[in-house]
Amino acid sequence: MNYKHKLFLSLFIIFAFSINNCRDRRKEKSVTEIVREWIGKEILFPENLPCFVLGKETLPEVCRELFQKEYKIFRYIDSTGCSSCELKLTEWKKLIEETDGLFPGKVGFVLYFQPKSMREMYYLFMHEKFNHPVFIDTIGIINHLNEFPKKIEYQCFLLNSDNKVLAIGNPVSKLNIWELYKSLISGGKISDPVLMTTAKIDKTKYLFGCVRNKSINTAVFKVLNTGNHPLVISRVSVTCGCVKANWDEQPLKPGETTTIQVEMTPDETGHFIKTIAVYCNTNDSPLRLTVSGTTIE
Repeated sequence: MNYKHKLFLSLFIIFAFSINNCRDRRKEKSVTEIVREWIGKEILFPENLPCFVLGKETLPEVCRELFQKEYKIFRYIDSTGCSSCELKLTEWKKLIEETDGLFPGKVGFVLYFQPKSMREMYYLFMHEKFNHPVFIDTIGIINHLNEFPKKIEYQCFLLNSDNKVLAIGNPVSKLNIWELYKSLISGGKISDPVLMTTAKIDKTKYLFGCVRNKSINTAVFKVLNTGNHPLVISRVSVTCGCVKANWDEQPLKPGETTTIQVEMTPDETGHFIKTIAVYCNTNDSPLRLTVSGTTIE
């Protein structure tokens, strides 16, 4: 290939790359644009998609009942985000339980998954004992019908009885979104916004070293409210049943410190690393903590 051909090829590649970048930028939308586009929009649901319930045969009537609720929290996870860290099954299980306690019979959780692997998804559901009905959409039919926002955090909606969007955002990931959802469900009116603050943790990783199998091991994380408003730790979620977390649920005044105590009881030998998610009224919530080590007999 001579010099002119190389130059032409280089310019063509640069031009093509620039065009693709421009297209990508045009596709990106601000939060305000996404909210304006989706509030009041009707979500279209495909018919006859399989409904999966862990440990049970498909129960069509149970799945149909979800759509008959006064409100629905709809979540879509495509194959690119279908992993244990993105599914957050433990957090969703707790949110469903909390919602059923606050609004019995009023809210249906309509969860659509487009998994990379059914086998992997079944294992995750079994490991987390997640037995809420979910819809399996292996080829992304529902996304084709609705063209959801590309960012995962905006693929979650609060819907009314007509499947029209009342709010957008993931209530599992953001406390202020969950407060908004609760306010709308309880009366259809937006209450005072959650006052956000900032927090600092003395460490985000704790190394146990070598520990005995079945032994109880404790790690303590100190949390400081560095903002101007009270800090509220609404919940702390863990990745498995071998980890427990204890914390003070009382609001923490600016400048005050509290602790989160994490107990790790290993149930098998080998290296481990466990993640703890701290949900609170900060913009970077959930705050991520990890404990790690090696279990010996």
